[in-house]
Amino acid sequence: MIKKLPENVIRIISSGQIASSPTAVLKELIENSLDAKAKKIKIVIKNATNFSVSDDGTGIPFKELPLTVERFTTSKIENLNDISKLKTYGFRGEALYAIASMSKLTIKSRYEKEKIGGQLKVCENTIIEYKPIPFSQGTKVLVEDLFFNTPVRRKSISKREKSNMLSSIKTLALANPDVTFQINEKILPATSIHERIKQITGLSHMCEIKEDKFHIFFKKREEDERKKINLIFVNRRPVEIPEIKRLMEELNIGSYILFLNLPPEEIDVNVTPLKDRVLIKNGEILNKIKTKLKPEVTLPSVMFVKEERAEYKTEKIKILGTDGTIIIGYDSEYYYFFDQHLIHERVNYEELIKRLKAGKIPTLKLSQILKFPYSKELENKLKSAGIEFFTEGKEITVTAIPEILTVNDIIEIVKGKTPESIASIACKKAIKSGYFPVDTSQVEELFEKYLQCEEREVCPHGRPIYTKIKRKKILKNLGR
Repeated sequence: MIKKLPENVIRIISSGQIASSPTAVLKELIENSLDAKAKKIKIVIKNATNFSVSDDGTGIPFKELPLTVERFTTSKIENLNDISKLKTYGFRGEALYAIASMSKLTIKSRYEKEKIGGQLKVCENTIIEYKPIPFSQGTKVLVEDLFFNTPVRRKSISKREKSNMLSSIKTLALANPDVTFQINEKILPATSIHERIKQITGLSHMCEIKEDKFHIFFKKREEDERKKINLIFVNRRPVEIPEIKRLMEELNIGSYILFLNLPPEEIDVNVTPLKDRVLIKNGEILNKIKTKLKPEVTLPSVMFVKEERAEYKTEKIKILGTDGTIIIGYDSEYYYFFDQHLIHERVNYEELIKRLKAGKIPTLKLSQILKFPYSKELENKLKSAGIEFFTEGKEITVTAIPEILTVNDIIEIVKGKTPESIASIACKKAIKSGYFPVDTSQVEELFEKYLQCEEREVCPHGRPIYTKIKRKKILKNLGR
């Protein structure tokens, strides 16, 4: 039999999605302070269930204090269209209501245009006290005895919760370097984004790319990554975006802090109650990030000049030799271990691509007709692959293809993918594991060709070509 749930049950169920943990509660309070244009935020954490957040923001008008703990009351939006114009962290009007449902809550505030402040005390959404008080401009929210009425949730609080709370504060501080944060006795003064990154992460030597819609700080993946950090912000909001995480792994980036600055109408933040995921309506930004990052993410010491001769910014990677499978090299910072077969495979692959583009591979006439809708982009793709065709009206007709390609490869090229046949040929022609050249100059010659390749991180099938270990780590392990 279907029954309508009692109001107190509805309140606890709905509030549990917002106030899911002490960290989630603290995050909501700090975001409220940031939305109130605070320039100083003080967080005092006694323990995971007792803490406060104070700010010097615009404050709350006295007559509106009771509204703060009512559900779906907010100053951020007025209608559905406003959601697509959001520039604030909050907008649902559920946070304080949820927190008041599951704690003993005290709010003290004074609105910037009023001379007197106000105090509101609430327990399980019941107002216990509401009165005017003297108070400086801004707001202080005190949370006491969190989850006192949900004992199972309270008991399940992790021993690491306080650490998670501190991590959440630091994440929001990264996105707002112009705000001073005080965490108990520790102060993070307002500063530049570069200094804030040092304050929070301790990482001082990071590459940086700044474009119109994104700003990224990053480091290549290393063997010893004790300070690894992976953070994504969309309009200052910390979020998870799996596609970007996969892209960073693909580009061999270990640590990164990515700030996306997108027009509000291009994103949807109303995905989860915790607002920790967003949908990006235009995927073009991912391609821009990849295009800008890919030239940066290469072997660190190599650059290229005229006549395709390799010169070096600091020092050349010196080759020690090969055991027939692994080529070992070093510079002043690292020892490198290159897969000999994959190096040769990459060299073969890029040489084949160059020959295709130059039209130096014989073609074979097709016995079947291949027709595709015309586009300038497709025309350029076919030309660069050495494929013969003619255009007629709104169609492209393929007549002959290079002998190393198949009809299936043409379909893949039309889809924008790399022909598998070329990767397979490059692999078959590469020296096999266990091949030990008699003359070490052969190894050095192969390595020089590899350094001329456009892609030096992965083989045509996507396997990593090399790994590296810091010299300092090896010396430390040897007691030197």
